Amino acid sequence: MLDYVTRLLFEDLPLLLVAEAIALAVVLAIHRRRFTPHTRRAVWITLGVCAIFIVIQSLVTTRREALEAMVRTLAQAVDHGDVPAIGERIDGEFRHGNHDKKAFLDGVVKQTLQRWQVDEAKVAGFKIEINGDNATVSFRAHCDCRSDNHVQYKVPSFWTLNCIRRPDGWKLLRIPKARCGPGGSFNVADLWH
Repeated sequence: MLDYVTRLLFEDLPLLLVAEAIALAVVLAIHRRRFTPHTRRAVWITLGVCAIFIVIQSLVTTRREALEAMVRTLAQAVDHGDVPAIGERIDGEFRHGNHDKKAFLDGVVKQTLQRWQVDEAKVAGFKIEINGDNATVSFRAHCDCRSDNHVQYKVPSFWTLNCIRRPDGWKLLRIPKARCGPGGSFNVADLWH
């Protein structure tokens, strides 16, 4: 229930607007039925509260929104081939197989981005579980991949990332799942080798 309220009040503007429209419709219906100074005041108070909630939602960044923003930043960095920007979002304690952060960036990321040009990287379908300063983020992505004369459009992939909150924001700590292709039939790590 608390998760739904957080989503309603701080994260999902369309959902908030629907809830506000319903609340305003109820207050207007009561006002039209009774047409008293109290109901007129209730309409103005409801409009004011609705405006305040919209302002609050634009000012507050929840942990879930910060994690989604981190993943979107990573996807944009991959799309632009910006290895330093990818490195900024990877934690110093990052491990992937036998690779630490430096080996992963220098070996895996640079080589993969030299071999494959990634365009139109998009992420969606977030499922986020937060436990203190740790989080698990699952999402799906799709992009266009080019290598020499070979082009694949809208290649789907499915990811699970373990993240950790540091003083300068959320960072990528591990990649427990990275699958691509229809239904996630291929391991992304196979493309990295």
